[in-house]
Amino acid sequence: MLAYLGRRAADALLAVLGVSTIAFLAIRLSGDPVALLITEYATPEDVERVRRALGLDLPLWQQYLRFLADALRGNFGESLRFLKPAAPLVYGALPATVLLAAAALVVALLVGLPLGVLAGARRGSLADGAAVAVATLGQSIPYFWLGILLIMVFAVHLRWLPAFGSETLRHLVLPALTLAATPMARIARIVRSGIVEVLTHDYVRTARAKGLRHARVLIHHALPNVAIPVVTILALDFGTLLGGAVVTETIFAWPGVGRLVVQAIQSRDYPVVQAVVFYLAMAFVGINLLMDLIYARLDPRIRYQ
Repeated sequence: MLAYLGRRAADALLAVLGVSTIAFLAIRLSGDPVALLITEYATPEDVERVRRALGLDLPLWQQYLRFLADALRGNFGESLRFLKPAAPLVYGALPATVLLAAAALVVALLVGLPLGVLAGARRGSLADGAAVAVATLGQSIPYFWLGILLIMVFAVHLRWLPAFGSETLRHLVLPALTLAATPMARIARIVRSGIVEVLTHDYVRTARAKGLRHARVLIHHALPNVAIPVVTILALDFGTLLGGAVVTETIFAWPGVGRLVVQAIQSRDYPVVQAVVFYLAMAFVGINLLMDLIYARLDPRIRYQ
């Protein structure tokens, strides 16, 4: 196990390094941030002074080595937009994004799991068709369209929920429902496929032959065998939601990492973009490592060398 963890930790470091390198190069293709920091009356000397202060006068490879050395110490420089250290800005926005992603996954699991079990247990029935239709719809609706639709219905017309902000838990409902649509659909489809397959196995027929109730067969024999795919979906979707909640956070003015990185990209704020990518990459590889360890608990047959 220790050898496996060591290999995975090395792979994680390489993944974070690769993602950070791509972000470092991609953000510099967006243009020179100095143009957004100076006035139209600035002289060439002023421009050069600002570039030198930001370290942008150095060759690209020297900028990259400086970025790596500072990133290892958790120092990503000062935000060009907010005039504050970039790392604390990300720390401040990350809890809101984690809360939103966790709430979305809880909603997705509470809806998608029963929906998938119902569809798989009654394959070919009207309930199965309705569940598949709901799952397909959930995977097809874009976040921005669903978010605006929920605002129009529940915030504008019915006035049940607030449309923007993050002051109370009521503000969390609409963005969480918006983000939950796609993972809910994935969970429902995966669970349905797993239930349909498991119900054809011999040990399920044996359990039924012993006179066990259908609900007991589903809970104690079928569901444990679809746990690993569901855990995989939850882990991957959680990592994806952490980095992909940009549209939803922008629509609902949710003060998370997604909204922060949009503002940083618009102003070519190199330090903030690089800090966000670095920490999200670390979170994603950490979640995947945790997922592998959970596999061994769910299935005793899995052994790590």
